[in-house]
Amino acid sequence: MKWIVVVLTLACLTGGCVTLTPLQHDAVVDVQHFADATTATYKLAPIRLTIEPATNLGIGGRYRQGNFYLNETQLNSSGRDALVAHELAHYVLGHDSLLSGAATRAEAIRMQEVRELDANAKAVEILVRVKGLSERQALTMMVLYLRGAMAYQTRTGSPNPQGHRPVAEEIADLQARFP
Repeated sequence: MKWIVVVLTLACLTGGCVTLTPLQHDAVVDVQHFADATTATYKLAPIRLTIEPATNLGIGGRYRQGNFYLNETQLNSSGRDALVAHELAHYVLGHDSLLSGAATRAEAIRMQEVRELDANAKAVEILVRVKGLSERQALTMMVLYLRGAMAYQTRTGSPNPQGHRPVAEEIADLQARFP
């Protein structure tokens, strides 16, 4: 229980104080258990979780150099575990370094797109190994999550996030990797 206080304190310090409901507190515990189980499964150091305040930027979560940031709006969302698995996949895959090997900005964007596709696929594996889902269940969860992202973009007129291919292409890539 002590670690939950650390997580919530960290959320206040780094993301502006986030006031969470009891249901959201329970979700933070679930997400932290998922993260801890993932790092144990892959024999990695624990990952730092920070809950960020809600924004209208359409960013549910992000991974940066050993830190996982989750938007508070995602804590009780239907796609939470898929999103968390995707961000944890970046950690498992070692996506910490900058894309310094790219000769041009276009090449850096292409390399980031490949990282995102790889993270989608690794998320399926994480959901299987850590959450105990069948491969089919995990793939379905990821596809539904991506379709939700596409619906959000359509509904809000949001552009495709930089570094991501259009959602339909990400889904097609994922389905090709898990026929």
